[in-house]
Amino acid sequence: MDLTWRDGELQLLQGLLAALPRTRGAAALVTGSPGTGKSTLVQAVAERAAAAGTPVLYACASPAETQLPLGVVGQLLSGAGGPAVPAAAHPAAPDTGVRPREAGPQLLYEALRALRPGRPALVVVDDIHHTDEASAQSLLYLCGRLAATGVLLLLGGQPHPSLPLPLVELLDHARCVRMPLRPLPEEGVAAFLASPAHGAMDPAAARRLAPHWHRFTGGNPRLLRGLLDDHRDCEPARPARPVAGTAFRAAVRRCLRAAGTARTGTARALALLAEDATLTRLAAFLAVPERSVSSTMEDLAATGLLDGGRLRHPGVRAAVLEGLTAGESARLHRRAARVLHDDGAEPPVIAVHLLAAGTPTPTATAATAAAGADGADGADTAGGTADCLPADGPSVDGPSVDGPPAGGDAWAAPVLEEAARHVLRAGGAHRAAQFLRAAHQARGGGPLAGPALARLASAEWEHDPASVIRHLPALAGEPPPAAGTRPSTLPGGRLHAGPQEYRAEAAGLLLWHGRHGQAARAVAALGDSTAVREVRAALGYVRPVPGAPPALPGADSVEAVLESLVHGHAPRPTVAAVLMALVYAGETQRAAQWCTLTSGVEHLPGTPARRAVAFAAAAVVHTRTGRHDTGGTYAARALALLSPAAWGIAAGMPLSAGVRAATGRGAHEEAARLLRVPVAEAMFRTRAGAHYLLARGHHHLATGRARAALADFHACRDLLADGGVPAGDALDWHRPAAKALRALGERPQGDPVAVLTRAERRVAVLAADGCTNRAIAARLYVTPSTVEQHLTSVYRKLRVTSRAGLAELMGPQARPAVGVS
Repeated sequence: MDLTWRDGELQLLQGLLAALPRTRGAAALVTGSPGTGKSTLVQAVAERAAAAGTPVLYACASPAETQLPLGVVGQLLSGAGGPAVPAAAHPAAPDTGVRPREAGPQLLYEALRALRPGRPALVVVDDIHHTDEASAQSLLYLCGRLAATGVLLLLGGQPHPSLPLPLVELLDHARCVRMPLRPLPEEGVAAFLASPAHGAMDPAAARRLAPHWHRFTGGNPRLLRGLLDDHRDCEPARPARPVAGTAFRAAVRRCLRAAGTARTGTARALALLAEDATLTRLAAFLAVPERSVSSTMEDLAATGLLDGGRLRHPGVRAAVLEGLTAGESARLHRRAARVLHDDGAEPPVIAVHLLAAGTPTPTATAATAAAGADGADGADTAGGTADCLPADGPSVDGPSVDGPPAGGDAWAAPVLEEAARHVLRAGGAHRAAQFLRAAHQARGGGPLAGPALARLASAEWEHDPASVIRHLPALAGEPPPAAGTRPSTLPGGRLHAGPQEYRAEAAGLLLWHGRHGQAARAVAALGDSTAVREVRAALGYVRPVPGAPPALPGADSVEAVLESLVHGHAPRPTVAAVLMALVYAGETQRAAQWCTLTSGVEHLPGTPARRAVAFAAAAVVHTRTGRHDTGGTYAARALALLSPAAWGIAAGMPLSAGVRAATGRGAHEEAARLLRVPVAEAMFRTRAGAHYLLARGHHHLATGRARAALADFHACRDLLADGGVPAGDALDWHRPAAKALRALGERPQGDPVAVLTRAERRVAVLAADGCTNRAIAARLYVTPSTVEQHLTSVYRKLRVTSRAGLAELMGPQARPAVGVS
């Protein structure tokens, strides 16, 4: 057996064995934490002694035989056929014919005196800390009479065990030489890796890898062997850095099994609490005094599993928790959450454990509490405690942290909701939604409605706006909360004082997905507040109503909105409408300044939805000022963050910017690809649809499809006229339409009907063709009085007084473009 990495200790033990004729007996105690090579060392000494002809009696104590009287002595005296005696030692083992149970402490001493008197012998007992009390008395009896036997008593065990009195006296005997084994230093790791019995690496490679492998294992040989097995499994490409695979995790579990219940419980507590572990929290988690925690942590550090009071790396943490069942894991996470809550930890830290535990509903918690109160053994509580609490440690007075708090887990739901607000501010929208769903379950579950639904939908929108679609029917039809409902706070940190605010939040989500009518009804009966005004203004931006006063923000307010976008603090669902206003107001001279403001937006933190909206805004303003390369890049990033379904009606903004930028660069294939992205039909009733139609028309015109381009420009005209929106620089369809007409060989003329709504244009076309009011009504499925009202409006807007004047003004060129379909 190659023990180059323990060569010093091996030579010392062999020296004690060689000096037996002179010293006439000696004793040595090799101690080491699990995995440090204690058993390997004592077995190597036994094998070499047997090979040299020295009689060897060998035994290995077992925790399963701790209560078996003279079990270890029976192994030592089992004879040549004894399974516990090394093969090389069998010929020298005596057969005394004495039954161990019939003898006292002198049995082993008498047997050794009869074994080749005057010649040295070796007695090995490994895992001495598991020895039964009767065998310990025999070994202690022998240790006091070593000079009469001439043997080397070699014992192997763990340091600092809690042992019965005979073993304590034996291990503290004055004749016993102590030899503590410590984890290997870096040079020892290099020797281990280069050893033929282990890694057999090239010495240069072993020295190069040793620092990384030492940091990964703490120099524990058992963990090193596990890493080596995983390293060999990575062939033919062996990584330079260690890989914590199956063999390594198995080695960690073996170390913990050998370490005992108390140390395993402490390791699990460290794994669960992770960076939030303190001595006080660990003691509360384990229900033991802090001094007991300190002792077990020292033992774990000696094993190489800890570094600076923490588990050495995630691979160790995974191995420590790997053997837990789902029920055990839930109980321990619940225990961790309660300990952290009682110690005043931050809500997100506590919420992670509540989420992992599967937060119980109040009904389930009450049932558990009742079961405990009835005096049952409590398989749930006891099972969780047995995994984790040390068998030899005292318990803490007071209620167990594994059971429910007094009155149930009433504290869990507020903690989860507060944690959602914290993580959402930091950009953790997905985790915030998970916390809010868990809070809902902690409050009793059931169908989501009211503020809880608005909070959850808003958080889900931040991560993936498409996930909100399933909530839209409930958002549109939920009743207001009952009187006396307490104020709630949305994840963005804004206080919602009652039904107005959460209904406004729901209306914003409906608007994002094109439910204009439902959004308008949601806020129609609400009073005046900042949230309500925001949604009402957004409705006016997105889908203007003819005759309504224009809801156009000033350049300063648009710039303020853009700054909030860039800094990740913009309003959430209604920001789509703000983008429309940004584009509409973008015809001011401040667009270049906004380009500078949005430069560097690629480093913006925040949720996917907020980042996508900020990229879309940057794409719009950069494309507006002719920076097609930059605008196209921002548009691509915006579209990459959210799916087409997630964009809702706002998809027209990044798509129109991307198409205009690609067309401006001559990248017509890229523009065609963007135009193949599916968009919502509702978008074509909004300002976003007008920008999309203009961008598509420009692409058609640039690729020689003038008639398709003209149709898009006229559709844009109709859309703007329906909402009473004048065409400005940002929505100028006149000039490209004239260019398309010239490309078709027609003479561009002013469009006399651009001021008419779609319904008015349809009536005007039919009237100019000579149709009577009754015929027009039948054709358009309206009443004659409606036709009369439209004609009155048409005459007023076009300043004509008869059908003949209308026919002359419109002319044949305008009629095909207007159409009646």
